Amino acid sequence: MHTPLSFHRYGGRNDLPDLLAFTSQVVSARRPLRSTWHPGDLIWQLRGHFDHRPALYAVRADVDIVGVAWFQGPGELLLELHPAHERRATEVLDWAVGRLRPGDPELSVVAFDADLARRAALERCGFVRAGPDGVLFERATSDAPPVLPDGFRVRDSVGVDPDARSAVHRAAWSALGHLGIEGGPSGFTTEVYRSLLETPGYDPEFDLLIEAPDGALAANAIVWRDAACGVGIFEPMGTDPAYRGHGLAGALITEGLRRLHAAGIPVATIGTAHFNAPARKAYAREFALVDTSSRWVRPPIT
Repeated sequence: MHTPLSFHRYGGRNDLPDLLAFTSQVVSARRPLRSTWHPGDLIWQLRGHFDHRPALYAVRADVDIVGVAWFQGPGELLLELHPAHERRATEVLDWAVGRLRPGDPELSVVAFDADLARRAALERCGFVRAGPDGVLFERATSDAPPVLPDGFRVRDSVGVDPDARSAVHRAAWSALGHLGIEGGPSGFTTEVYRSLLETPGYDPEFDLLIEAPDGALAANAIVWRDAACGVGIFEPMGTDPAYRGHGLAGALITEGLRRLHAAGIPVATIGTAHFNAPARKAYAREFALVDTSSRWVRPPIT
């Protein structure tokens, strides 16, 4: 007889340590399959909202967290379960579907293509594959040094000016026309950046920057490392459009791999959207493609 599942909405940063411990555990437990979140993914997606109450739920069997379900927008669900409880995916999906109301958009769930059990659960619950979503790359870390154009240098965010640090992120993520995305300016404010400084898992020595010859910040990448699962991730990465085309993203990756290697982290991963051809090309030079993901949808209630 299964222990009934219960769903506990995130109530603030006091809930964060348990969620981070779960995501770290699942990274290891799901191998060779991939997990929805690395602890760094979870921290980055919550940035600036650590004491808010997003529609993020810990799925518990008795007192133990066995899964996480996060509605990231109307009809958009991200889901993870510990592999020992994967057989209960249909229960969680049925719970999510039960939250739909007439007039709501279709429910969309992302699943890795190699995860046959999750795909089967989605099909049992009436979901159909709607199209590609993302790509995930992986490689061993390395002690090789980065190669940079003359006058550029890699630095970290120890002692960085918070306004300058947030500005280089905004410059990169407010200029996405090359990807066919014509959104507004990035919302990564100085206040949001400062919120990361108080977060477990953030280390300014792994928040990497490239400084141009005139001292301007040209590119950035946060590297999240987790000793418990032995995996580091790059999330996010970006280059100011004024400096694109100089191999700065590759230099940040090389330096991130070097720092992870020095910290005893053997594996690094990086992912991007399926349509991000420039990133896919850049990552494929250094990493091996290990999985892809798809978006699955369930028609709305009529």
